[in-house]
Amino acid sequence: MYSRHGKPTRLRLRAAQKQGKESGLRGERLDLESDTPSSPERLESLEDLENARKKGLFSKVNDRFQDALQSGRGGDRVRNAAVEAGPDPGVTADDLAIRRAKNVTAQRMIVPEGVIIEGSMTSGSETEISGKIDGDVSVEGRLLLGASALVTGNVRATFCKIEGLVDGKVECSQELELGKTGRLNGDVLSGKSFYMAGQVFGNVTTGGMLHIAESAKLQGDVRVRRLTIEEGGVFNGSCVMRMPSQRKEGEN
Repeated sequence: MYSRHGKPTRLRLRAAQKQGKESGLRGERLDLESDTPSSPERLESLEDLENARKKGLFSKVNDRFQDALQSGRGGDRVRNAAVEAGPDPGVTADDLAIRRAKNVTAQRMIVPEGVIIEGSMTSGSETEISGKIDGDVSVEGRLLLGASALVTGNVRATFCKIEGLVDGKVECSQELELGKTGRLNGDVLSGKSFYMAGQVFGNVTTGGMLHIAESAKLQGDVRVRRLTIEEGGVFNGSCVMRMPSQRKEGEN
C-alpha cells in the first residue's frame, strides 16, 4: 500500500526492517535491489576470479621480464651449433672450431718465469717468455725473451728483443735487439738491423746496420751493410761489408 504522496506505508517499512534484522542475525548481507541475500558460493567464485586475474597479470609481467633479460644478454653469448652449421649437414665440429678461431682476436701469449715447456712452441701473436722452452720457438709477431728466459732451440720471429739465453740459431725478419743480460750461442740473421749490448758467440748476418754497444761482445764473423762499434765494445772476427747490389742478389 502507498500513501497519497507515493511513499511506502508504515506496514511496508516495518516489513523491510524486520527482514534486515533477520538477515543480520543470520550473518547474511541484504541486497537492497533484489531483497535476496548473496550466497557464499558466489563469494568464493568471485575470489577465484580475482586470484586468477592476479596470477595472469603476474605471468605476463614475468614473461616480459624474461624476454627483456634474454634480449639484454645478446645473441652472441650462447652459440647454437645447429645455427652456426647452417643447412649444410656435412659441417663437422672441427669446421665450427676453425670458424670460431678465425673470429677470435689475437691476444698476447705469456710464458711466466718458472714454467718449463718441453717441445717446440708456435704463436701467432705477440709473445713474452720468461720461462724455459726446450725446443724451437716460432712467433708471427713480436717476441720478448726476459732475463730469466732460456730457449734450447732455434728462435724465429718478426721483431725480437732478447734479454735471456738462447742456445740455438736466431732469425728475425725485421729488427733484433739483444740486451745487456742477453746471450746467443749460435748464428744470428736479422733482416733490417741488429743492436747488441750482450754477448754473441756465432756469425752475424744482417741486411742493415749492426750496432755493437760498449757492453757487447761478439765472437764470430759478420756480414753487414753498416757496422758501428762503440768504445769498449769487443769484436773478434772478420767483417764483410755488403753492398746494396749484393743485398738484392742475396734476397733473390
